[in-house]
Amino acid sequence: MIKTLGCALALAVTAAGASWSQTLEDSLALTYTSNPTLQAERARVRAVAEGVAQARAGYLPSVSASAGISRSRTESSGGFFNQANTVTPKNYSINASQAIWRGGRITGAIDQAEANFLAAEENLRAVEQSVLLDAATAFLNVQRDTEIAEIRRNNVEVLGAQLQAAEDRFEVGEITRTDVAQAEARQSAARAQFAAALAQLASSRAAYTRIVGQAPGTLAEAPPLPTLPDSLQEAVDIAADYSPVLRGAAFSEEAARAGIQVARGALLPDVSLSGSAGTRRDSSFSGDQSDSYSIGAQVSIPIFTGGLNRSRLRAANHIADQARLQVSAARRQVEENTTNAFNNHIAAQSVIESSSQAVRANEIALDGVQQEAFVGLRTTLDVLNAEQELLDSRLTLVTAERDAYVAGLVLLQSMGLLTAETLALDVEIYDADLRQPEWGNIDLTPWN
Repeated sequence: MIKTLGCALALAVTAAGASWSQTLEDSLALTYTSNPTLQAERARVRAVAEGVAQARAGYLPSVSASAGISRSRTESSGGFFNQANTVTPKNYSINASQAIWRGGRITGAIDQAEANFLAAEENLRAVEQSVLLDAATAFLNVQRDTEIAEIRRNNVEVLGAQLQAAEDRFEVGEITRTDVAQAEARQSAARAQFAAALAQLASSRAAYTRIVGQAPGTLAEAPPLPTLPDSLQEAVDIAADYSPVLRGAAFSEEAARAGIQVARGALLPDVSLSGSAGTRRDSSFSGDQSDSYSIGAQVSIPIFTGGLNRSRLRAANHIADQARLQVSAARRQVEENTTNAFNNHIAAQSVIESSSQAVRANEIALDGVQQEAFVGLRTTLDVLNAEQELLDSRLTLVTAERDAYVAGLVLLQSMGLLTAETLALDVEIYDADLRQPEWGNIDLTPWN
């Protein structure tokens, strides 16, 4: 049974590319270039960007051309002659119109489209950071669960040796059958825990494959985190400037305010110029041709629309109020998330320190208990308990190291800095933005 579980661990660790070592930067770079969630959001941003071109088209003239041909035959009889006449007229025309004044609706539509595009870009930054966080978490989960499985495997071997020693001591009458049963029970529980650890490792590997796009190979040690703020206030200030959630809400408010201008423009006159030119030619015997030209100006003044335009203006004002309040809500949410992330990172660091001390203390305690048991001062159960405490402290340390690293990444995300650019990933940075954030003097030391 032990050999079977050991083989399962070896297969889990070496499957899918054990001949190469994969770093966290490699995983994040692959995720950045191939993750379907991120690719889909980029496609959505490109679609939103087309709204800017569509809005700007309102400034340009509209020109259309048309052509037509028909055939008609007329026959008449009576008198001395029968007459027949076939006519094939051809028509050609071109029409053009140019908006002169639309009450500010064109300018408002352009401002609204640009603000919507920038809001979409900020949402893309948020999705990018969320996907990169998921990829990094999956990477660290595989590492953590691999270490846990190895610790569990080693515990099975240690308890197996402990059981063999207990049986040998029982044979010579040094301990009772109860001591042997206790050792056997501990080893059986350890085998079950090892099997559960292998299942968890398989689950983490599957999650990694889903997010990154390929199965994990031999994962290298994660690099040190980028420089993090020294104080909570510094972290909150950075988040206030660079959080995509807050910036996106601000751009959405700009779009809503531009919508007021669009709605107000419907109450004002609409002035436009139009022109057309056309030619008609007959293919009959006479070969008549007629040309026509026209140019004119048109003014349209809304007088009564049943309250429709006024209602749309009121609705636009309400939407702008909603967007303004959503900015305040986003600011509070960002401050809360940043505060929680900062405190969680501090707490995780403390857990690492205490867990490291616990591992060292339990190693010393186990060594002492084993020596005391050898001279009969301790029972088999004492040794088993000491081994269990050491095992628990090692598992706690492995989990704490993973949790501290993830907490640091979450803090970067809450500040808006968990991007391919600030992490200096070896990828071509996707850029569809009209305005990029100015990083200023913030220390964004990448992984080296």
